[in-house]
Amino acid sequence: MNTPAFSIAVVLAAIGLASCGKSTPAAPKTAAPAPVSEPRIESEIANALSGSAPAPTAASAGDLQREAEGIMAQYPGKTAADLLNVPEVNVKLRNLLGKLAQDKALQQRINSSVDLAAQIKGLDGAARLDLDIKGYDKARTSRMLQAALSEDPNQLVAFLVGEIGEAAPDISYGGMERAPNGVAIVPNPAAATTPKTDLPD
Repeated sequence: MNTPAFSIAVVLAAIGLASCGKSTPAAPKTAAPAPVSEPRIESEIANALSGSAPAPTAASAGDLQREAEGIMAQYPGKTAADLLNVPEVNVKLRNLLGKLAQDKALQQRINSSVDLAAQIKGLDGAARLDLDIKGYDKARTSRMLQAALSEDPNQLVAFLVGEIGEAAPDISYGGMERAPNGVAIVPNPAAATTPKTDLPD
């Protein structure tokens, strides 16, 4: 598969977000919080679905917005995809994905959104979210970072479901393969056979 980051990714394939014929991902491999390639981000998201959840943290919306905008100001030349790899975000993103791994209801909420978008688009069988975040504008990048920095899986799921919902008219009735916000819903025949676990050793 040749998909873009987060494409998250990140963060967000986004989460092995396969629907219709999902299978349980293999146990995650340990990785240091260092820069990772775009395909590896997708793999880590999928693998994180069987990880362990760290202790929760809490932050106000205002604090998260200030933190996200501070990181964006600190790294002015980086795309949204690049920002997922900076140390201030990377560690919290990994913790967040570990928490999401423990919450089957939240995983199902994302999968249901993917299912619905796939049905509206007319796809048969398994589908997955393919999210390209490289073209995010400042406002969308800030929202994505706030979700990651929160370490709250509810916020990440709300962000992803919101992105899918915003894209639905364009990728279904509008006939676009990828919506302006970077969302694409694509067939995922591999979901019915082997989970995607191409994390490098």
